[in-house]
Amino acid sequence: MIGELALPDRTDLTGVCGAVAAYLGCPVRIVPMRLDGAASGVTARTDDGYWIFCELRTSAWHRTHIVTHEIGRLLLDHAAPGMTGRDGPAPWAAEVLGGLLMARVAPSPVDRGPEPTGPAAELAAALAPALRHRRDGPLRATGRGGGNSGKDGAARGAGDSDGGSSV
Repeated sequence: MIGELALPDRTDLTGVCGAVAAYLGCPVRIVPMRLDGAASGVTARTDDGYWIFCELRTSAWHRTHIVTHEIGRLLLDHAAPGMTGRDGPAPWAAEVLGGLLMARVAPSPVDRGPEPTGPAAELAAALAPALRHRRDGPLRATGRGGGNSGKDGAARGAGDSDGGSSV
């Protein structure tokens, strides 16, 4: 799958998104924003393409890891629908594919990206209540899900095995 993307040996996340967009036939955009522990990355699909929301307040390397993991989920679901579920090999497969992508990416050490504007800001605002519910939801009080036990310190919702989420 990595070969089919025709990525250069070194690129940035914009280059990866461009290659994935060409492969999927629709735009793939990255939107850094404050997710406040609800997730480290969230992917949404609209009529305008895919939107990958990632935690704004983290290092460039961690943000690259989050985005490449989310892209791995997109590619796996495209290649084998249903492969991005929360059970079975899906989280592991997305992590491996994301790692292979990350090996090609050289992130900027300081670029945190601009705050979302336009359609990205509208979609981010629409996702905010779901993210707050995921972070502060009723399961947190019972000690099931929602805790701070994600692999990267991000809160996980019930049934979420990899700290990310698709919408």
